[in-house]
Amino acid sequence: MKAKTKVSDVALRAGVSVATVSRSFNRPATVREEVRKHVIEVARSLGYSPNPAAKALRMRRTHIVGAVVPTLDYAIYAQMLNSFQAALSMSGYMVFMLAVGFDNTDIYEPVRQLVDRGAEALLIVGRIEDKRLQAFLEEGRIPTVTTYSYQHDGAFPSIGFDNYAATRQLVDYLIRLGHRDIVMISGPTHGNDRQQNRIRAFRDAAAAAGIEKSTHVIERTYSLLEGAAAMRAIHTEFPATSAVMCNSDVFAFGVLSECKSLGVGVPRDLTVTGFDNQDFAGLLDPPLTTIDVPALEMGARSAEALLQAMKTGRAIASIRLDTNLIVRSSTASPREGKS
Repeated sequence: MKAKTKVSDVALRAGVSVATVSRSFNRPATVREEVRKHVIEVARSLGYSPNPAAKALRMRRTHIVGAVVPTLDYAIYAQMLNSFQAALSMSGYMVFMLAVGFDNTDIYEPVRQLVDRGAEALLIVGRIEDKRLQAFLEEGRIPTVTTYSYQHDGAFPSIGFDNYAATRQLVDYLIRLGHRDIVMISGPTHGNDRQQNRIRAFRDAAAAAGIEKSTHVIERTYSLLEGAAAMRAIHTEFPATSAVMCNSDVFAFGVLSECKSLGVGVPRDLTVTGFDNQDFAGLLDPPLTTIDVPALEMGARSAEALLQAMKTGRAIASIRLDTNLIVRSSTASPREGKS
């Protein structure tokens, strides 16, 4: 007795995903016409037809939206997701959250599984660097918004802020104060456009001021302990440093703690800055100069955009949100003898 053709058989023969086969039959408007026709032709050649009862079940809206973030340990993402989820909940949607790390070059498989399990739309932190995932989302016409970084030339619409511009504003501020020996503590850079753009802004500003040779970048994973370890390395390897730029308030927390252990006064001996303006930033000793990021607005605006896309099918427009430099008492001009 010949085995019944399954949807996976059609997907394999057609060279597409199971989800694409399913959408070709159940939600044809979400699949490119040439892809849909190819899938239908292959299905007919194999004698495949969808089960009517199963089709009826699949045709129901799941009211599930996926949120793909680097980690759930970092408070700034939690704030954004709370805002995102609150806006979607008001319209009857659930949010499934997925943490994939900071490298966006290899996230196809977990995100594909999220879609296969019912996610109708996606919010993804950062530029999508995974080519397989780009093709999958474009082929399936899955409403997708990237966030936390504004990308004027991205493959998908973005609702976020300009990491380059925000960082450039902070570096230029330190240079105006008179700092020349500056170290940046960066988060992981591979597949992470946010950190790449911040480093690029740092180096461009240094080049414009003619101080490239006295600036350095240290890459660390995000944690208080890594910030403290980076500060110990700076104290030993770059003793002339007058300012430390932390690409995260978490790093800055660790740096300030280590400065106390080393007997380094802030800002008397060393200027320290952060990024994100997390709730604790103004409570540190001294209060931290940092970049205020519109986390709540990113979440709410992204939710609104995806809801409209799911309801109307219209394309999503990118939105560039503003950041603000918050100057507190962790920054000052370098003391005499340091620059």
